[in-house]
Amino acid sequence: MITLDSDKNTKSEMNKFQVLYICSAARSGSTLTDMFMGGHSQCASLGELNFLAKGINLNDKCSCGTNLRNCFEWLKIFNAIKKSHQIDLVSDPYKFNLWDAIAYDNIDYTQQTNLFTFVVKFRKAWLEGRNRLPSLLRNCLPIPSSLLKAVNNKMALYNEISRSWGKSVIVDSSKNVREAVELYERWPNIVKIVLLIRDGRGVYFSRRSSGYTQSESIAGWLNYYRRALPVLDKFIPAESLLKIRYEDLATNPENVGQTLCHFINIPFEPTMLDLTKVTRHLVGGNNTRFASNKEIKLDTRWQTELLGEELDFFMRTGGNMNRQLGY
Repeated sequence: MITLDSDKNTKSEMNKFQVLYICSAARSGSTLTDMFMGGHSQCASLGELNFLAKGINLNDKCSCGTNLRNCFEWLKIFNAIKKSHQIDLVSDPYKFNLWDAIAYDNIDYTQQTNLFTFVVKFRKAWLEGRNRLPSLLRNCLPIPSSLLKAVNNKMALYNEISRSWGKSVIVDSSKNVREAVELYERWPNIVKIVLLIRDGRGVYFSRRSSGYTQSESIAGWLNYYRRALPVLDKFIPAESLLKIRYEDLATNPENVGQTLCHFINIPFEPTMLDLTKVTRHLVGGNNTRFASNKEIKLDTRWQTELLGEELDFFMRTGGNMNRQLGY
């Protein structure tokens, strides 16, 4: 079996491909950005790939409309992993470790138990503490073995997708900053990271409209960027990190598309501007991936509907971060 452990792999063991890893808080446009890039002939648009096992176990739909277990394109990958790792993803999807991911909707309770959630929080705290250490000390403190296996498996999965689907750019919107850093540090010539930001008022309004409390509606967005900004600036060099705004993508997609394509050294293609032109195979992400009339459109509801005490609450709690993000 070919291993993709960063200490062992050679150029001959891997296809020539790049990874565009999208980081963002929830409700910030990561699915839109993923689908947008998936309109390019060289890009494989994957969605939140860390939910692959959950999607298989619950027999969720691929964004192509077929159940994931029966999707012709994903079956190619399942067969490749069975051959290379002797793991049957259809019958035992969680055996193929991917990075920790906690679901808040459509939860697989057979996997996401209280014990699982506790262990994930412990590993998260371990990594946060590790990332605060000086470089010499950090390098002496390994990441948990399960996560080391996860990043190696993720790169193996990228490799099989690139080979089986004939794509040179893998787009993963799993959004996990810690995973992004670990992937980059092991494969700096392959992995590039996009940090997607959105006006927090839009995120807050979107979550409030879905029934979340005030605190729940702001906490994820606020905590995400408090963690992501210093970690990415510390560990990812400028040439491998691109920061873009959801509002710019939604209002001037061609310009942002050219910037993204230049970032990963592929030519811009006009097909990217029409989300209905190309069939994609996303796992996870918001339900716009299934819409027949999906389009690139700016959501401005908060500008007229986020008023009074609701707006005051956001500004008191998240105003400083919003200004730090440039809003």
